[in-house]
Amino acid sequence: MAEALAAERRQERYLGERIVLEGDAECLHFRSAQPLRVVSSALVGGGLGWARHFCNFHVGKDYAGHDPMADLRTWLATRELSPGESVAMMTAVRLAELAVVEERVSGIALTVAVTAGVSNAVDITAPLAGDPRPVVGTINTLVFLDAHLTEGALVNACLSASEAKVRALAECGVRDPHTGTPASGTSTDCLAIAATQRGSATPYAGSATGLGRALGRAVFEATCLALGQEGRS
Repeated sequence: MAEALAAERRQERYLGERIVLEGDAECLHFRSAQPLRVVSSALVGGGLGWARHFCNFHVGKDYAGHDPMADLRTWLATRELSPGESVAMMTAVRLAELAVVEERVSGIALTVAVTAGVSNAVDITAPLAGDPRPVVGTINTLVFLDAHLTEGALVNACLSASEAKVRALAECGVRDPHTGTPASGTSTDCLAIAATQRGSATPYAGSATGLGRALGRAVFEATCLALGQEGRS
């Protein structure tokens, strides 16, 4: 991945050509020819909706973050992308460190893309302490599924992805620097699940399903790889 991004521009294709990644040092732009059904925690494109563009923008480690939503909208406009069709997030991680893992289960293809920085690692069960303003360090996770998910299944997929992320952090030994306890994520993590809505509707994507397990494996592997670790087979 690093070698590919070292060039001025890169392009990759996923989900049988349905998702195209165009990347450079400033932005990873996953685009779909057709709108995808999305659930996301992103500042731009958050909640339930439809989107064609999924952008992970790079910021410097000294990024102040006074109005990140406005910044994201400005960066989208610079690339002539509509916020109404976009999911946008940001990271201080070098975009060359993107990790992508693909899986297929029961005829369903899925792609997981992760950038991960954990200088801002937290244990969500620990008491909130110190300055609440988030510092640089985030795990951004994008999941693309060539499947038809109900709204409940999209939420199931969020659970599966989050559980797998926590397992990956444990596997990699990441701890909250303030408490020394195992980290569950960072205070600025962002997740987006996007589905093509092709085929028969499935109401589940949790750990009791083959789809949920495949999604979990892919998120686990991609998160470990993004953190510079080898995920388990």
